[in-house]
Amino acid sequence: MLLKTKFYHNMKTLILALLLSFNFSVAQTRDETEIRKIMEEFMQCIKTRDEARFISLFQEPVLWTGIYKDGTQAKRLEKNPKAEYYFSDDYKAFIKSFKDNKSEEKFDNIKIIEDGAVASANFDYSFWYDGKMENWGKEIWTLMKIHGKWKITSVTFSMDLNEYFPQPSLQERTKKQ
Repeated sequence: MLLKTKFYHNMKTLILALLLSFNFSVAQTRDETEIRKIMEEFMQCIKTRDEARFISLFQEPVLWTGIYKDGTQAKRLEKNPKAEYYFSDDYKAFIKSFKDNKSEEKFDNIKIIEDGAVASANFDYSFWYDGKMENWGKEIWTLMKIHGKWKITSVTFSMDLNEYFPQPSLQERTKKQ
């Protein structure tokens, strides 16, 4: 009888643990889905030049920085010996810079880490104008969940200019990982 009681107690504990882990994984999946939706909105806002919607994706203060990868920077220095390696910008100026609907940014190789309050989205991007890839690299966002909504708090990215270094295929880019 004691053995039977112990068995049922262990089974209840196991079932409870499984239910709790299932609920936790559902919450993670929901947050990841919400973050991916923000990524889609970000890309859509560039296509449509929707400034108000784009700005609503962010939480001040926002850090927006980029750095040229070594090979591209070497090529840039050949043309201009004073070319800066990295730069910072403003997300509001970024969206306002689009004068037509020919710009597009695409994301792939997406990895999201989150705990329900903070998150990072790490992915490969490519930036296109009039159907032609202009630049590409790795982009990393940090996000915070504020009043139940995910907001971007920083955007940091590397950049290769496609004219010097075409983007490798997704298969080649994921081999390193």
